[in-house]
Amino acid sequence: MKWMIRVDMEGLTGVVNMKQVVPGAEDYGFGLQMLKHDLAAVLEGLLQAEEDEVWLYDIHFYGTNVDLFQLDPRVTAICGKPHYGPENLAYLDGSFDGMILLGLHAKASMPGALLNHNYEHDIIRMSVNGVVVGEIGLEALMAGEAGVPLVMVTADSEGVKETEALLPGTITVSVKQSFGDTAAACYPPSRTAALLKAGAMECATAAKRLTPYTIAGPIELDMQFKPGALLDKLRVRLAAAFIEADRMVLTGDTVLEAWNQYLIAKSD
Repeated sequence: MKWMIRVDMEGLTGVVNMKQVVPGAEDYGFGLQMLKHDLAAVLEGLLQAEEDEVWLYDIHFYGTNVDLFQLDPRVTAICGKPHYGPENLAYLDGSFDGMILLGLHAKASMPGALLNHNYEHDIIRMSVNGVVVGEIGLEALMAGEAGVPLVMVTADSEGVKETEALLPGTITVSVKQSFGDTAAACYPPSRTAALLKAGAMECATAAKRLTPYTIAGPIELDMQFKPGALLDKLRVRLAAAFIEADRMVLTGDTVLEAWNQYLIAKSD
């Protein structure tokens, strides 16, 4: 089978603050260690047959967090965060059996969630045609437009709750119990490795029963921002999209088309 794994870091085993996941920060090495651990467990569960194949897309910071030396030859990693766009369908197509979100976190509006945000911490709220989403929902929608179901999410307890409310039936693995923005009851790696591998081993069966998550177009992607440099930049580059001083609505035939406008506009 063929899988896409989107790799993030805030929802990894043992991670509770941004110093552990920001490149160059004092505890970033710990975050990388946990990424190796969680990813290895999921890959062990997915790669059950010689013909199985996994593509990774590193969505965290600069997209350069994955240790290529640890990867099985059946794995390919997309590094550097190339833009999702209509021309590449977010690097997904009908050849993929399913998508896994590894190390994700809850949306910015989720109360009591650990390290919750929406891509940039400047984004207060996102919705698609009135459905409030975070990274989990938006990634699931863009995968759905490529015909690929979201099969599994690994996260903290609140990221798991968000997934189960939005997409019932998706496999979820909680690697820690959130106690708020920067605290959690963390499970030891020996425990989460078993949970992650077991979840990944269920993916082959789950992919056959799950359907891609889609919302019929035309699409309105509604985004609200904190004051700051990102908002200032967008108000210049996407002036026509703003309906309030801190809020814009991007439109398109697909979620991916609308999101791509934002990615281009925010780039330096």
